Amino acid sequence: MSTLMKQFGFMLAMALFSKLSFATVTLENIKGSWLGTMNIPEGPTLRIGVEVFKKADNHWGGNIASLDQGARYMLVSDISIDKGIFILQMANAPVSVVGKVDDTASSIMAKFKQGDSEFDIILHKVDELPDINRKQTPTKLEGYSEQEVAYRNSTDGTWLSGTLTLPQGTNKHPAIMLVSGSGPNHRDSYHAGHRTFKVLADHFSKQGYVVLRSDKRGVYKSSGNFEDASLNNLVLDTQSAIQFLKSHKRVDSNNVILIGHSEGSLVSIMASEKESVQGIISLAGPGMSVLDILLLQDQTEPAAKGATKAETDVLLQFSKRFYQMVLNTPSSIERKQNAVNLYDSLKGKDAEVVAKWVSKQNGTLSIGSAESDAFYQFLQQSPIPYWNRFSGHALILNGDKDSQVPAKQNVQGIVDAATNKNSDVESRIFKGLNHLFQTAKTGSVDEYREIEETINEEVLLVISKWLKRNFS
Repeated sequence: MSTLMKQFGFMLAMALFSKLSFATVTLENIKGSWLGTMNIPEGPTLRIGVEVFKKADNHWGGNIASLDQGARYMLVSDISIDKGIFILQMANAPVSVVGKVDDTASSIMAKFKQGDSEFDIILHKVDELPDINRKQTPTKLEGYSEQEVAYRNSTDGTWLSGTLTLPQGTNKHPAIMLVSGSGPNHRDSYHAGHRTFKVLADHFSKQGYVVLRSDKRGVYKSSGNFEDASLNNLVLDTQSAIQFLKSHKRVDSNNVILIGHSEGSLVSIMASEKESVQGIISLAGPGMSVLDILLLQDQTEPAAKGATKAETDVLLQFSKRFYQMVLNTPSSIERKQNAVNLYDSLKGKDAEVVAKWVSKQNGTLSIGSAESDAFYQFLQQSPIPYWNRFSGHALILNGDKDSQVPAKQNVQGIVDAATNKNSDVESRIFKGLNHLFQTAKTGSVDEYREIEETINEEVLLVISKWLKRNFS
């Protein structure tokens, strides 16, 4: 190469570098996954992950993960970039990541801010965030394909994002919609490395079913606001998912089945009245009113962790007072103050027991729950009238070590409620399985992350046989 050509190549490279250096960095430039390590003085070293992506409504969204603490998909309220400064704000928490993007958009010199504290962290671009490797999580697609899809709740315009798995070929197939339980759930129903819905989608798509699993509104790539979501919003979102499946060219619209886990069972039976389905599988779903199941749950969960009978008796009386106060108080402002007053009024042994087993910051007995209009409405719900009217095939499953939705009372509650002459209901309680259908020792929620099994194989077999009998 001549000297002149070398000089021209050098000048061209410098011109391109200069253009990149002074160009405005946008979210498009930094979309994807970022990973960094944060050193907390006199504390742990934590891996922090950040993701930047387009949501189902085509607006930019983000995700933040504390990987060593098992927090993988945390709600983000805002994400932006201005003059090279990247800002990600967590929803409903004083936590943010703020940093300068370098000229090559390959690293971000950032501050992780939590309240009045802030810690340095350098985020580097990676192909994907690391995860806990659970043995049942599929690592490749066999016998089916998958695609990311979006569909719209026509009632309020919310766009939902999900993953659709399709058996190979061009034929139509029965379709399954997976409906997740309470909380801001990601499409995989993620917990401590377990991706239960991804395991289910893999299992059933291999057997010839189209399967849809989606992020809840406001979570990950779905639009909307999760914190403001009522039970009715979730029902309408599920109705929209059913309509999406029925309209898909690969779906047999006369064979649609909902598989709902925990609260997802309640959402499923309610959605079936808005958009007809041919089958429902209830995985650890409620068979009594929300109030009754919470009163029971507030005893069984502490008992699984070691609470004595005397302690659960105290907790039951406190729960009754708390929930009745919520039900009797339409004003959210008054409910919040009444909840604070209720906690402040506790004395002696009652105060000790409640402080030991109940969190004022998290859960159904929290100050936040008392204030929430969505929880106020949720507390008034019951699945029983919906099961009374259900027409179709139903499979009701639970494990006898479930401390969140105790099996005997709730399975029998659904079976007794399904009185429609056109309903066909089967049920089973599995010995030794917890709320997530893992083989467990105590059934405590604290065990979930310690168990390697994602979902018991016998449960998968029972569901597969039921589906084959009714929808093949």
